[in-house]
Amino acid sequence: MLQAFSNKKIKNLTATAVFAILALASTVVRADDGPYIDQVKHQLFRAAFASGLNGYTLTHEPTIDTLREGRSHYITVNLRAGVSYGIVGVCDSDCRDLDISLRDNRGNLIASDLQDDDIPMISFNPSRSGRYQIQVDMADCNANTCYYGVGVFGQ
Repeated sequence: MLQAFSNKKIKNLTATAVFAILALASTVVRADDGPYIDQVKHQLFRAAFASGLNGYTLTHEPTIDTLREGRSHYITVNLRAGVSYGIVGVCDSDCRDLDISLRDNRGNLIASDLQDDDIPMISFNPSRSGRYQIQVDMADCNANTCYYGVGVFGQ
């Protein structure tokens, strides 16, 4: 009972910390962008826990941005050996398919989620510390641009 209570308390603290960081992650935006950014922030928060990342904490500032269909964005992150990472992507309600890939500093593909969905997730346990690149691909967007978010969580 005590163990379950402690785990629940830790999960709630982790969830609160993630939400607080996501709230700080947005930059100055136009007033009409606000609902989309809020939607993506909330989806990222929920997707991380739905993907089984309970007990993980946010290790990098989340990226929230826009992409046109067929376009890509690259996010460079430093990952440490011995840490288990989960990388989660989400997008707004106009998006139908978002894909993410992880490459090492030589451009070698490490992991990817290219499924036809709007919540990609990949896991990775680096054997060596270094710079890695997350490629975000907007595969299907029903608007001029779609908002997306990517969070890197570690344990």
